[in-house]
Order: sequence, then structure tokens, then C-alpha cells
Amino acid sequence: MKIVRGVLVVIKAEKITANLYMLKGETLQEVDSCVTSTSRGEEQTMIWHHKLGNMSERGLKILSDQKLFLGLNSIALPFCEHCLTSKQHRLKFNTSSSRSDAIMKPVHSDVWQAQVTSLGGAKYFVSFIDDYSRRC
Repeated sequence: MKIVRGVLVVIKAEKITANLYMLKGETLQEVDSCVTSTSRGEEQTMIWHHKLGNMSERGLKILSDQKLFLGLNSIALPFCEHCLTSKQHRLKFNTSSSRSDAIMKPVHSDVWQAQVTSLGGAKYFVSFIDDYSRRC
């Protein structure tokens, strides 16, 4: 179960092939609803911005020019915190010029969680990288 903008949604999936699932959603309870005809222009723009997956102002203007938003005449996208945080980039790790002088001294390892359970039932895998040869 998941709450999306005040609506409780149960998401179920049906397995179609090995790695493909068909999602099926069902609304159980409505807490509050969005009615775009009663909102002001800026609020309407933000509602459509969120409904369309944080679409850019330019994309919203193109859809508005095609008369796809009833009652929305002008597009002015206000500040969106979600857009700002999702477009930030992490800094890269510094590249190291030093290497080990012997094989297997040291060995770097990392544990990963697999998205799909293996045939043997494993949900994690470990990688080992030799610092000298850079072999996995």
C-alpha cells in the first residue's frame, strides 16, 4: 500500500515474463481530491507539473498551446523543491594514481543487493577487486 497525494493506493503486480510485471492499481480511500477548475493559475500549473512527472515549464507551455489544459491560459512555473534536489549531481571520487605493489594486497570488496532473486535464492552478491591488477 502507498499513499499518493492524499489517496491510499494498493499496488499489485502480475508477473508476465521472467523480468516483466504488469502493475495494477486500485484506489481504496479518497482523502482529498484535486479539482483544477477551482484552483488559481499558479496552483493549476503546479498540479499539472506534478501530475506529469515534474515536466519542465517549456513542455507545459507546449501542451498549453495545444489546448490540452482546460481553463489554464498562462503557464508560470513557481519554485519546485523536488526539481531542484533531483537535478543536483554528486561529486566524483578523486582518481587515485597510487597502486599496490603486490598482487592481492589490498583487495577492495563491495556488497550489492540484487534486484532479482537468483535461481539459488540469493539476494546479494559480493565483488572483490585486486588493487594491483584491477581484476574482479
